[in-house]
Amino acid sequence: MSVAQSQAATEMHAAVRRLSLHPLSKYRLPCPRFSEPLELLSFSYDGQRKVCFDNRELKYFHPPSLNPAPCLFDGIESQIQRDHGKNEHIDGLLAALTHRHSPAPLECQPDFIMYRGMLTRIFVTPYSTRDSWTMNATRVGATIYVEDTPKNVADQEDRTEFHQKMMYSGYKFETLCVLDQPSRQLKRDGLLDSALLSRPNSVVDTNREYCSVFKTRLGNHSIISGAEVDCIDQEKPDTAPNRVYRELKTSGILDNERKVESFERHKLLKFWAQSFIAGIPMVTVGFRDNNGILRSVEDFRTQDIPRLVKHNQSMWQANVCMNFADQVLQFIKDSVVDEGPEMQYRIAFDSGSQEIQISALGRLEPFLTREYLALVAQP
Repeated sequence: MSVAQSQAATEMHAAVRRLSLHPLSKYRLPCPRFSEPLELLSFSYDGQRKVCFDNRELKYFHPPSLNPAPCLFDGIESQIQRDHGKNEHIDGLLAALTHRHSPAPLECQPDFIMYRGMLTRIFVTPYSTRDSWTMNATRVGATIYVEDTPKNVADQEDRTEFHQKMMYSGYKFETLCVLDQPSRQLKRDGLLDSALLSRPNSVVDTNREYCSVFKTRLGNHSIISGAEVDCIDQEKPDTAPNRVYRELKTSGILDNERKVESFERHKLLKFWAQSFIAGIPMVTVGFRDNNGILRSVEDFRTQDIPRLVKHNQSMWQANVCMNFADQVLQFIKDSVVDEGPEMQYRIAFDSGSQEIQISALGRLEPFLTREYLALVAQP
Protein backbone atom coordinates (compact mmCIF):
# COMPACT_ATOMS: atom_id res chain seq x y z
CA MET A 1 0.00 0.00 0.00
CA SER A 2 1.38 3.43 -0.96
CA VAL A 3 1.79 6.26 1.53
CA ALA A 4 -1.14 8.09 -0.08
CA GLN A 5 -3.35 5.01 0.13
CA SER A 6 -2.34 4.44 3.73
CA GLN A 7 -3.15 8.05 4.62
CA ALA A 8 -6.51 7.82 2.87
CA ALA A 9 -7.33 4.60 4.72
CA THR A 10 -6.36 6.21 8.03
CA GLU A 11 -8.55 9.24 7.32
CA MET A 12 -11.47 7.00 6.35
CA HIS A 13 -11.02 4.94 9.53
CA ALA A 14 -10.85 8.10 11.63
CA ALA A 15 -14.05 9.37 10.02
CA VAL A 16 -16.01 6.45 11.45
CA ARG A 17 -17.63 7.37 14.75
CA ARG A 18 -18.06 4.51 17.19
CA LEU A 19 -20.28 3.70 20.16
CA SER A 20 -19.42 0.53 22.05
CA LEU A 21 -22.29 -1.71 23.07
CA HIS A 22 -20.53 -3.10 26.14
CA PRO A 23 -20.65 -3.24 29.04
CA LEU A 24 -24.41 -3.57 29.22
CA SER A 25 -24.27 -2.49 32.87
CA LYS A 26 -24.05 1.15 31.72
CA TYR A 27 -27.63 0.85 30.44
CA ARG A 28 -29.04 -0.65 33.65
CA LEU A 29 -30.56 2.64 34.69
CA PRO A 30 -34.12 3.75 35.38
CA CYS A 31 -36.15 3.81 32.16
CA PRO A 32 -35.88 7.05 30.22
CA ARG A 33 -39.05 9.02 29.66
CA PHE A 34 -41.26 7.47 27.01
CA SER A 35 -44.41 9.19 25.80
CA GLU A 36 -47.42 7.11 24.87
CA PRO A 37 -47.51 6.93 21.06
CA LEU A 38 -50.23 9.15 19.61
CA GLU A 39 -51.57 8.36 16.15
CA LEU A 40 -51.36 11.29 13.74
CA LEU A 41 -52.83 9.57 10.70
CA SER A 42 -53.12 6.22 8.94
CA PHE A 43 -52.94 4.95 5.39
CA SER A 44 -53.21 1.75 3.37
CA TYR A 45 -51.30 -0.09 0.67
CA ASP A 46 -53.72 -1.75 -1.76
CA GLY A 47 -53.15 -4.87 -3.83
CA GLN A 48 -51.09 -2.93 -6.38
CA ARG A 49 -48.95 -1.48 -3.61
CA LYS A 50 -50.49 1.93 -4.14
CA VAL A 51 -50.63 4.27 -1.15
CA CYS A 52 -54.25 5.09 -0.28
CA PHE A 53 -55.00 7.74 2.33
CA ASP A 54 -57.75 5.78 4.03
CA ASN A 55 -58.36 2.71 6.20
CA ARG A 56 -59.42 0.28 3.47
CA GLU A 57 -56.90 -2.35 4.62
CA LEU A 58 -57.73 -2.10 8.31
CA LYS A 59 -58.71 -5.57 9.57
CA TYR A 60 -60.78 -6.57 12.60
CA PHE A 61 -59.73 -9.24 15.07
CA HIS A 62 -61.82 -12.34 15.60
CA PRO A 63 -60.21 -15.40 17.27
CA PRO A 64 -59.28 -18.22 14.89
CA SER A 65 -61.03 -21.56 15.06
CA LEU A 66 -59.00 -24.57 16.21
CA ASN A 67 -61.69 -27.10 15.39
CA PRO A 68 -60.58 -28.39 13.00
CA ALA A 69 -57.02 -27.19 13.55
CA PRO A 70 -55.90 -25.31 10.42
CA CYS A 71 -52.55 -25.76 8.68
CA LEU A 72 -50.55 -22.55 8.39
CA PHE A 73 -48.75 -23.85 5.29
CA ASP A 74 -51.95 -24.27 3.27
CA GLY A 75 -52.16 -22.07 0.19
CA ILE A 76 -48.48 -21.20 0.05
CA GLU A 77 -48.40 -21.89 -3.72
CA SER A 78 -51.15 -19.34 -4.43
CA GLN A 79 -49.88 -16.49 -2.26
CA ILE A 80 -49.35 -13.04 -3.79
CA GLN A 81 -45.97 -11.76 -2.72
CA ARG A 82 -44.79 -8.21 -2.49
CA ASP A 83 -41.84 -7.42 -4.77
CA HIS A 84 -38.96 -6.78 -2.38
CA GLY A 85 -36.71 -6.13 -5.36
CA LYS A 86 -38.20 -2.63 -5.46
CA ASN A 87 -36.86 -0.40 -2.72
CA GLU A 88 -39.76 1.75 -1.49
CA HIS A 89 -37.49 3.68 0.91
CA ILE A 90 -39.79 5.57 3.30
CA ASP A 91 -41.99 6.83 0.46
CA GLY A 92 -45.28 5.67 1.98
CA LEU A 93 -44.60 7.38 5.29
CA LEU A 94 -43.55 10.61 3.58
CA ALA A 95 -46.53 10.49 1.20
CA ALA A 96 -48.89 10.23 4.16
CA LEU A 97 -47.24 13.17 5.95
CA THR A 98 -47.30 15.20 2.73
CA HIS A 99 -50.98 14.43 2.17
CA ARG A 100 -51.86 15.39 5.76
CA HIS A 101 -50.07 18.74 5.72
CA SER A 102 -50.07 19.96 2.11
CA PRO A 103 -50.28 22.76 1.14
CA ALA A 104 -49.35 24.07 4.60
CA PRO A 105 -45.85 23.36 5.93
CA LEU A 106 -45.27 20.72 8.60
CA GLU A 107 -46.58 21.86 11.96
CA CYS A 108 -43.59 20.38 13.78
CA GLN A 109 -40.09 19.17 13.03
CA PRO A 110 -39.36 16.04 15.07
CA ASP A 111 -35.84 14.91 15.76
CA PHE A 112 -36.38 11.66 13.84
CA ILE A 113 -38.68 10.24 11.17
CA MET A 114 -38.38 6.51 10.46
CA TYR A 115 -40.38 3.30 10.29
CA ARG A 116 -40.85 1.29 13.48
CA GLY A 117 -38.64 -1.50 12.14
CA MET A 118 -35.57 0.70 12.47
CA LEU A 119 -36.40 1.55 16.08
CA THR A 120 -37.08 -2.09 16.87
CA ARG A 121 -33.71 -3.05 15.43
CA ILE A 122 -32.00 -0.59 17.78
CA PHE A 123 -34.08 -1.61 20.81
CA VAL A 124 -33.19 -5.32 20.58
CA THR A 125 -29.49 -4.92 19.73
CA PRO A 126 -28.19 -5.33 23.32
CA TYR A 127 -29.56 -8.89 23.30
CA SER A 128 -29.20 -9.69 19.59
CA THR A 129 -25.44 -9.23 19.45
CA ARG A 130 -24.86 -11.72 16.63
CA ASP A 131 -27.08 -9.82 14.20
CA SER A 132 -25.25 -7.10 12.27
CA TRP A 133 -27.41 -4.46 10.63
CA THR A 134 -27.18 -1.29 8.56
CA MET A 135 -29.34 1.79 8.00
CA ASN A 136 -29.00 5.00 6.03
CA ALA A 137 -29.68 8.49 7.38
CA THR A 138 -29.96 12.03 6.13
CA ARG A 139 -30.63 15.33 7.89
CA VAL A 140 -32.93 18.03 6.52
CA GLY A 141 -33.40 20.97 8.83
CA ALA A 142 -33.78 19.76 12.39
CA THR A 143 -34.98 16.29 11.42
CA ILE A 144 -32.96 13.13 10.78
CA TYR A 145 -34.58 10.59 8.45
CA VAL A 146 -33.58 6.94 8.77
CA GLU A 147 -34.30 4.14 6.31
CA ASP A 148 -33.31 0.54 5.67
CA THR A 149 -30.43 -0.03 3.26
CA PRO A 150 -31.11 -1.38 -0.25
CA LYS A 151 -29.10 -4.52 0.53
CA ASN A 152 -31.29 -5.40 3.52
CA VAL A 153 -34.42 -4.94 1.40
CA ALA A 154 -33.02 -7.08 -1.44
CA ASP A 155 -31.90 -9.81 0.97
CA GLN A 156 -35.55 -10.53 1.77
CA GLU A 157 -35.82 -12.04 -1.72
CA ASP A 158 -32.96 -14.44 -0.98
CA ARG A 159 -34.30 -16.13 2.13
CA THR A 160 -34.11 -19.91 2.35
CA GLU A 161 -37.14 -22.00 1.45
CA PHE A 162 -37.57 -22.91 5.12
CA HIS A 163 -37.48 -19.26 6.19
CA GLN A 164 -39.97 -18.29 3.49
CA LYS A 165 -42.25 -21.06 4.70
CA MET A 166 -42.09 -19.77 8.27
CA MET A 167 -42.81 -16.23 7.11
CA TYR A 168 -45.78 -17.45 5.11
CA SER A 169 -47.17 -19.22 8.19
CA GLY A 170 -47.24 -15.84 9.96
CA TYR A 171 -49.20 -14.22 7.15
CA LYS A 172 -51.55 -17.22 7.00
CA PHE A 173 -52.18 -16.93 10.72
CA GLU A 174 -53.16 -13.31 10.19
CA THR A 175 -55.79 -14.26 7.60
CA LEU A 176 -57.25 -16.74 10.10
CA CYS A 177 -57.55 -14.05 12.78
CA VAL A 178 -59.11 -11.13 10.93
CA LEU A 179 -62.26 -9.99 9.17
CA ASP A 180 -62.81 -7.17 6.70
CA GLN A 181 -65.58 -5.72 8.88
CA PRO A 182 -66.22 -5.73 12.64
CA SER A 183 -67.73 -9.03 13.76
CA ARG A 184 -70.60 -7.18 15.49
CA GLN A 185 -71.58 -5.59 12.20
CA LEU A 186 -71.31 -8.87 10.30
CA LYS A 187 -73.39 -10.64 12.93
CA ARG A 188 -76.06 -7.96 12.74
CA ASP A 189 -76.19 -8.36 8.96
CA GLY A 190 -76.25 -12.18 9.19
CA LEU A 191 -72.89 -12.49 7.43
CA LEU A 192 -70.61 -13.55 10.26
CA ASP A 193 -70.79 -17.32 9.76
CA SER A 194 -70.02 -17.12 6.05
CA ALA A 195 -67.14 -14.69 6.71
CA LEU A 196 -65.62 -17.06 9.26
CA LEU A 197 -66.00 -20.07 6.97
CA SER A 198 -64.22 -18.26 4.14
CA ARG A 199 -61.13 -17.35 6.16
CA PRO A 200 -59.20 -20.65 5.72
CA ASN A 201 -59.41 -20.22 1.94
CA SER A 202 -58.29 -16.59 1.89
CA VAL A 203 -55.31 -15.92 -0.37
CA VAL A 204 -52.35 -14.35 1.39
CA ASP A 205 -51.46 -11.05 -0.30
CA THR A 206 -48.42 -9.34 1.24
CA ASN A 207 -48.89 -6.22 -0.87
CA ARG A 208 -51.79 -5.13 1.29
CA GLU A 209 -51.03 -3.29 4.51
CA TYR A 210 -52.62 -0.95 6.98
CA CYS A 211 -50.16 1.52 8.51
CA SER A 212 -50.40 3.79 11.53
CA VAL A 213 -48.26 6.94 11.70
CA PHE A 214 -47.65 8.10 15.26
CA LYS A 215 -45.55 10.47 17.29
CA THR A 216 -43.76 9.63 20.50
CA ARG A 217 -40.78 10.68 22.58
CA LEU A 218 -37.93 8.65 24.03
CA GLY A 219 -35.81 10.64 26.46
CA ASN A 220 -35.12 13.97 24.75
CA HIS A 221 -35.82 12.63 21.26
CA SER A 222 -39.08 13.39 19.47
CA ILE A 223 -39.98 10.76 16.88
CA ILE A 224 -42.54 10.32 14.11
CA SER A 225 -42.76 6.71 13.05
CA GLY A 226 -44.90 4.45 10.92
CA ALA A 227 -45.87 0.86 11.66
CA GLU A 228 -47.83 -1.84 9.92
CA VAL A 229 -50.78 -2.77 12.12
CA ASP A 230 -52.21 -6.28 11.87
CA CYS A 231 -55.70 -5.59 13.19
CA ILE A 232 -57.93 -3.76 15.63
CA ASP A 233 -60.26 -5.12 18.30
CA GLN A 234 -63.29 -2.96 17.48
CA GLU A 235 -64.46 -0.11 15.27
CA LYS A 236 -61.66 2.43 15.11
CA PRO A 237 -62.18 5.16 17.74
CA ASP A 238 -61.56 8.82 16.98
CA THR A 239 -58.87 9.10 19.66
CA ALA A 240 -56.01 6.79 20.73
CA PRO A 241 -56.80 3.94 18.30
CA ASN A 242 -53.46 2.35 19.14
CA ARG A 243 -54.98 1.29 22.46
CA VAL A 244 -57.19 -1.20 20.64
CA TYR A 245 -54.71 -2.32 17.96
CA ARG A 246 -53.38 -5.87 18.15
CA GLU A 247 -50.22 -7.60 16.93
CA LEU A 248 -50.45 -11.13 15.48
CA LYS A 249 -47.41 -13.43 15.70
CA THR A 250 -46.52 -17.11 15.31
CA SER A 251 -44.09 -19.47 16.97
CA GLY A 252 -43.27 -23.14 17.09
CA ILE A 253 -44.92 -25.00 19.95
CA LEU A 254 -43.01 -24.86 23.25
CA ASP A 255 -42.71 -28.55 24.06
CA ASN A 256 -39.39 -28.51 25.93
CA GLU A 257 -37.39 -26.16 28.18
CA ARG A 258 -34.92 -25.23 25.46
CA LYS A 259 -37.72 -23.97 23.21
CA VAL A 260 -39.34 -22.07 26.07
CA GLU A 261 -36.06 -20.32 26.86
CA SER A 262 -35.46 -19.46 23.19
CA PHE A 263 -39.00 -18.11 22.86
CA GLU A 264 -38.60 -15.91 25.94
CA ARG A 265 -35.09 -14.74 25.04
CA HIS A 266 -35.63 -13.91 21.37
CA LYS A 267 -39.25 -13.84 20.27
CA LEU A 268 -40.78 -12.19 23.32
CA LEU A 269 -38.06 -9.53 23.16
CA LYS A 270 -38.98 -8.60 19.60
CA PHE A 271 -42.72 -8.92 20.22
CA TRP A 272 -42.42 -6.55 23.19
CA ALA A 273 -40.21 -4.01 21.40
CA GLN A 274 -42.42 -3.82 18.30
CA SER A 275 -45.63 -3.44 20.28
CA PHE A 276 -44.22 -1.13 22.96
CA ILE A 277 -42.77 1.32 20.44
CA ALA A 278 -46.14 1.68 18.67
CA GLY A 279 -48.23 1.62 21.87
CA ILE A 280 -50.02 -1.59 20.92
CA PRO A 281 -51.27 -3.28 24.11
CA MET A 282 -51.89 -6.87 23.01
CA VAL A 283 -49.93 -9.55 21.15
CA THR A 284 -51.72 -12.70 20.03
CA VAL A 285 -49.42 -15.64 19.30
CA GLY A 286 -50.36 -18.74 17.34
CA PHE A 287 -48.29 -21.83 18.18
CA ARG A 288 -47.79 -24.33 15.35
CA ASP A 289 -46.23 -27.77 15.22
CA ASN A 290 -43.56 -28.92 12.75
CA ASN A 291 -46.24 -29.67 10.15
CA GLY A 292 -47.65 -26.15 10.38
CA ILE A 293 -50.78 -27.20 12.29
CA LEU A 294 -52.05 -24.42 14.56
CA ARG A 295 -52.22 -26.05 17.99
CA SER A 296 -52.95 -23.15 20.35
CA VAL A 297 -53.38 -19.41 20.57
CA GLU A 298 -52.28 -17.23 23.50
CA ASP A 299 -52.60 -13.53 24.30
CA PHE A 300 -49.73 -11.55 25.85
CA ARG A 301 -50.24 -8.09 27.26
CA THR A 302 -47.36 -5.93 26.05
CA GLN A 303 -46.84 -4.30 29.44
CA ASP A 304 -46.61 -7.72 31.11
CA ILE A 305 -44.03 -9.26 28.76
CA PRO A 306 -40.90 -7.88 30.53
CA ARG A 307 -42.15 -9.38 33.79
CA LEU A 308 -42.54 -12.80 32.16
CA VAL A 309 -38.78 -13.03 31.67
CA LYS A 310 -37.73 -11.31 34.89
CA HIS A 311 -37.32 -14.64 36.70
CA ASN A 312 -34.20 -15.40 34.65
CA GLN A 313 -31.32 -13.01 35.35
CA SER A 314 -29.65 -13.91 32.04
CA MET A 315 -32.69 -12.74 30.08
CA TRP A 316 -33.28 -9.31 28.58
CA GLN A 317 -34.33 -6.21 30.46
CA ALA A 318 -36.63 -3.55 29.06
CA ASN A 319 -34.77 -0.67 30.74
CA VAL A 320 -31.52 -1.74 29.08
CA CYS A 321 -33.19 -1.71 25.66
CA MET A 322 -34.71 1.70 26.26
CA ASN A 323 -31.56 3.32 27.66
CA PHE A 324 -29.46 1.86 24.85
CA ALA A 325 -31.90 3.20 22.23
CA ASP A 326 -31.87 6.60 23.96
CA GLN A 327 -28.07 6.75 23.75
CA VAL A 328 -27.97 5.51 20.16
CA LEU A 329 -30.42 8.21 19.07
CA GLN A 330 -28.25 10.82 20.77
CA PHE A 331 -25.17 9.32 19.08
CA ILE A 332 -26.94 9.62 15.71
CA LYS A 333 -27.84 13.25 16.46
CA ASP A 334 -24.22 14.03 17.30
CA SER A 335 -22.91 12.25 14.19
CA VAL A 336 -25.39 13.06 11.40
CA VAL A 337 -24.61 16.75 11.31
CA ASP A 338 -24.21 17.81 7.67
CA GLU A 339 -27.54 19.08 6.46
CA GLY A 340 -29.13 18.43 3.05
CA PRO A 341 -31.03 15.53 1.42
CA GLU A 342 -28.07 14.57 -0.80
CA MET A 343 -25.75 14.14 2.19
CA GLN A 344 -26.16 10.63 3.57
CA TYR A 345 -24.70 8.59 6.39
CA ARG A 346 -24.40 4.88 7.13
CA ILE A 347 -25.42 3.69 10.59
CA ALA A 348 -24.34 0.12 11.31
CA PHE A 349 -24.07 -2.36 14.13
CA ASP A 350 -21.02 -4.55 13.63
CA SER A 351 -21.40 -7.86 15.47
CA GLY A 352 -17.64 -8.43 15.26
CA SER A 353 -16.57 -5.29 17.09
CA GLN A 354 -19.86 -4.98 19.02
CA GLU A 355 -20.07 -1.32 18.05
CA ILE A 356 -22.52 1.09 16.52
CA GLN A 357 -20.58 2.76 13.71
CA ILE A 358 -21.57 5.90 11.80
CA SER A 359 -19.77 7.12 8.70
CA ALA A 360 -20.49 9.68 5.99
CA LEU A 361 -21.38 8.21 2.60
CA GLY A 362 -21.12 11.54 0.85
CA ARG A 363 -23.55 13.07 -1.61
CA LEU A 364 -25.99 10.58 -3.11
CA GLU A 365 -29.41 10.56 -4.76
CA PRO A 366 -31.83 11.66 -1.99
CA PHE A 367 -34.16 9.00 -0.61
CA LEU A 368 -36.72 11.64 0.42
CA THR A 369 -39.49 12.30 -2.09
CA ARG A 370 -39.58 15.54 -4.09
CA GLU A 371 -43.10 16.29 -2.88
CA TYR A 372 -42.07 15.98 0.74
CA LEU A 373 -38.91 18.06 0.26
CA ALA A 374 -41.02 20.78 -1.36
CA LEU A 375 -43.29 20.72 1.69
CA VAL A 376 -40.52 21.06 4.28
CA ALA A 377 -38.81 23.74 2.21
CA GLN A 378 -41.78 26.09 2.69
CA PRO A 379 -41.15 29.01 5.07
